[in-house]
Amino acid sequence: MNICSVIVHARPEQTAAVQSRLAGLPGVEVQGGDESGKFIVTVEDADGVSAADTMMSFNSVEGVISSTLIYHYGGDDLDEEVIREAN
Repeated sequence: MNICSVIVHARPEQTAAVQSRLAGLPGVEVQGGDESGKFIVTVEDADGVSAADTMMSFNSVEGVISSTLIYHYGGDDLDEEVIREAN
């Protein structure tokens, strides 16, 4: 499992629309931002879609100026923890 945090910079006048578009992508959760168009997005692997593929698609979203990875965690221990909690 991979968990990533990304800073997204959107055109300020399109920030709300960009946040909505990104939130519709698998494994994406949009966090708070500011009026300059910068905000943080959390990305996790989703069914059939890797976090890396999802992040690569950010720059093709209309209104996105740039996106920068700021944190990444990957490891099997997260998968094992989820399985333990489910049992």
